Amino acid sequence: MILAGITLFNPEMDRIDENIAAVIDQVDAVLCVDNGSSNLQEIEEKVLSKYPADKLIVEKNGDNLGIARALNQMFEYAKANGYEWVLTLDQDSVVPDNIISEYKKYTDKLENIGSLSPLILDRNYGNNEDNKGDVEELDKCITSASLTPVEAWEKVGGFFEELFIDLVDHDFCAKLVENGYKIYRINTVKLLHELGHGVSHRFLGKKITVMNHSPFRKYYIVRNRLIYMYMHKNSINIKKEKIKYYMFLIKTVLYEKDKMKKFKVMRKGAKDGKAFIKKMKAENGGN
Repeated sequence: MILAGITLFNPEMDRIDENIAAVIDQVDAVLCVDNGSSNLQEIEEKVLSKYPADKLIVEKNGDNLGIARALNQMFEYAKANGYEWVLTLDQDSVVPDNIISEYKKYTDKLENIGSLSPLILDRNYGNNEDNKGDVEELDKCITSASLTPVEAWEKVGGFFEELFIDLVDHDFCAKLVENGYKIYRINTVKLLHELGHGVSHRFLGKKITVMNHSPFRKYYIVRNRLIYMYMHKNSINIKKEKIKYYMFLIKTVLYEKDKMKKFKVMRKGAKDGKAFIKKMKAENGGN
């Protein structure tokens, strides 16, 4: 059986309605985990109430407990209720009508599945992924529209809740790969997804995109990338990750608004990330 899980946090009404309608008849049930949405009552009245309670289930956290906690709740529910797979969704991602039928072609065909993921089509930029053939093996994928076995989630210890929001998917994928699982992209499944509203600039003769994240996101991106690099230093390309880390800092300082405010929270993110790593090292005997 397949459970679809959607994390809610102040979603746009029409989009979440479209999201649920697109997936609910393709899976056995949909679980919405709400992370303290201020418009939850309106969502329940106008959208969620349209579906039978056994087909659409709602778990209310009351507060924003983070994306990692919400994802773990989906898998915990799936495990407790006999589901074998979980299709994880963002609240703004509307799946195609062939997503489950296409994924099912490969659930028994591919080996050591850690996750099946779609080809991403960005709403703002179009297709930003190169693809070869119907199936490709990747080292990471986003959680949205990915189909993951409950067994694999349990074996790797679930999603790391200390990360709260950013790089939660990267960390989970790294753990899958480290445990012998494989991440596949099914290129016949195309997901229209909004990766962000970026602005293009030229840096050292090359085109770069600046995403203008909020200070809240800046803090977690800096903090979590340091933690991610430490936790998976033996399995990821550290040089590449460090380049991403420093480019993120440079782009923010050079091109974004509210530079000083963002610089301060990023500095705090770096400080807190290093403190968290120090704590982990102490728990791991200095390694």
